[in-house]
Amino acid sequence: MRPSQILWVDLRTQRDQPSLYHLLTERWPVCCISETERVLDRIGAVLPVLLCFEYDYPDARSLLILQEARKRFPTTPLIMITVQHSEALAVWALRNHLWDYLVKPLSRRELLASAESSLSSRDGRPRPAADRINPIPVDLRLDAQARKATLPACSFVEKHCHEKIAEREVASLCGMNVSTFSRAFKKEHGMTFRDYLIDYRIRKAQSLLRYPHISIQDVAYTVGFRDPSYFTRMFRRIVGTSPSHYQREHLSRPGETKNEPHHS
Repeated sequence: MRPSQILWVDLRTQRDQPSLYHLLTERWPVCCISETERVLDRIGAVLPVLLCFEYDYPDARSLLILQEARKRFPTTPLIMITVQHSEALAVWALRNHLWDYLVKPLSRRELLASAESSLSSRDGRPRPAADRINPIPVDLRLDAQARKATLPACSFVEKHCHEKIAEREVASLCGMNVSTFSRAFKKEHGMTFRDYLIDYRIRKAQSLLRYPHISIQDVAYTVGFRDPSYFTRMFRRIVGTSPSHYQREHLSRPGETKNEPHHS
């Protein structure tokens, strides 16, 4: 194995979109694995300088693999990347003392910054031990097969977020009526479909706001908001700052290469 290697563990259940590991390959050697049965053995063989675990919607089994990796390799910084935007999952990651918890859609710049930060601070000393009692969040204890029921709705949002989306439309794609879909979506994702849609649009807007010379109104329309003032309110509620302030703080530097985020 090459020295100073990053090990990327792809634990997604849906792989119709490419993994994000390629965003790091121009700067560091990266080994990507997806065989869940031998993840821990491969980590021991590679002895990476950084571990990146990529998920779409993690279940208990795949989270236990990460938890065990964190326990066995305490000196190796670990970054978790997921589509699942869940407060319970974020708290779980924090209690396991992961280096970073990143939610897709994710830009190349954000991923590089997280990786660079972890590598620059790596000193070979163990990070704090995970909490002694740290159970998998209740919402994530379904197995991967059981969690696929509403994935067609997520795929539809990815392709049509700029359009008006009715809940009955995505419920039909999942073979459910609206009330059944609403309960299933909340159970699988930890939020309502409406909140998920708004959250997805705002994360997409964050990526677009990194481009210079793009107006906030154009960003709002591009991600599916027809009222720029409502977009600004939702952006502030989710991100914690206004779109204009975020744009000033996150404009790409001249000459920097950017990739559009992928959403699995």
